[in-house]
Amino acid sequence: MTNQLEEQDPKPEFTGRRLVMLDQGAKFKDIEEGAEGASLRLASSSDYKSHEEDYIEAFDQADGIVFENFGVAVINENHEQEINVLTSSARTKSIFLYDEPERYLYALAAANASGGGGFWQWLCRLLGIGRPPITPIPDQPDPHPNPTLPDSFSDNAQAYWGVHAVRALTSPYTGKNIPVAILDTGFLVAHPDFQTRNVISKSFISGEDVNDLNGHGTHCTGNASGGIRGSNGVRYGISNESNVFIGKVLSNAGSGSDSGILAGMDWAMTNGCKIISMSLGAPTRPGQSHSRIYEDIAKNALNRGTLIIAAAGNESRRSSGVINPVGHPANCPSIMAVAAVDRFLKVADFSCGGINPNGGEVNIAGPGVGVLSSYKSPQIYASLSGTSMATPFVSGVAAQLWEKNPSATPTQIWQELINTARPLNLPASDVGAGLVQSPQ
Repeated sequence: MTNQLEEQDPKPEFTGRRLVMLDQGAKFKDIEEGAEGASLRLASSSDYKSHEEDYIEAFDQADGIVFENFGVAVINENHEQEINVLTSSARTKSIFLYDEPERYLYALAAANASGGGGFWQWLCRLLGIGRPPITPIPDQPDPHPNPTLPDSFSDNAQAYWGVHAVRALTSPYTGKNIPVAILDTGFLVAHPDFQTRNVISKSFISGEDVNDLNGHGTHCTGNASGGIRGSNGVRYGISNESNVFIGKVLSNAGSGSDSGILAGMDWAMTNGCKIISMSLGAPTRPGQSHSRIYEDIAKNALNRGTLIIAAAGNESRRSSGVINPVGHPANCPSIMAVAAVDRFLKVADFSCGGINPNGGEVNIAGPGVGVLSSYKSPQIYASLSGTSMATPFVSGVAAQLWEKNPSATPTQIWQELINTARPLNLPASDVGAGLVQSPQ
């Protein structure tokens, strides 16, 4: 077993492409004709269903691609003028509603205690300025923690600490047959603990198969849907009878873009996934609003039966007085944002907080410090830290809740996660409703 703390380096923010929100009722023929009037050729995502990783070819063969399930177009760089025509012309603005830049997204990694600082420290160093002050949204600690439950957890012969903390061992539910999508760096398809499991996978990264050479995606998959560690019989996962859908939307280097994420989300929803777990994102600034397009997609997903759960981000350095806001896309109101706590039920030093209003709050917390799970070869197992690790714990519990309540809507599962969370003696801006708990 290795013991690692993931590192994050400064990374670029935008790809140069644009995302364009389309009218949900528009037919592709009308979208295509409107785009042609502005001298743009758009491909349809339905043309790439047999080999989803090849959707990237649309950016070479055409000027962009339309994800018809979501009603979102991704258009190549250097077409801002044409996009402006589409979103402002009387003839097309009822179809092409608004646009925003396409972002790079990354496997969310907690920096080590001595370095990092994330996007803001890098930007401030670049500009030669001091870091702007951040004032968290004021709130009060929950006055009613449960005195009958332990206030710290340890690994033992039955399970690792995170499994104990969410009370998965005493739950009769295993997420049986609930389809859970993990959108990340892929999965170690040869992992010994998953050889008898129902694992369906697709890569959305050009030139890379689904096999995970990074480790991040395999680790997150284990937290959500793993079971017993084969080498010693200790449990590390939550919904160990769920149906696992692996969407490789981040490269082996741990990076991707909105278009790849959208392709993976489209695939997951087409396959009927109840839960989309995304331990990925990008930093946001104090006062920055959420993505309108991701919020519209998330609302669409809720209406169509899918709950999206995402990591709050790891840009904080609380020991140095730095609390950074919940990142993209977790800062959307219709995406559940997950913070990380340690085995003593204290908020993780790196865990982002509820700084920004209008969707920027933390909704719930999960185990996220020193979490053991499945990992890439040859290690097979590793202990990692991050809101990345906390997120699939919540996703795994959501699958348990859906097994218990098969007719529930995504909004009802969201509310049940909140209602049954263990209250912690911490501000809601740090941990939301508290620590996620398996149904008993």
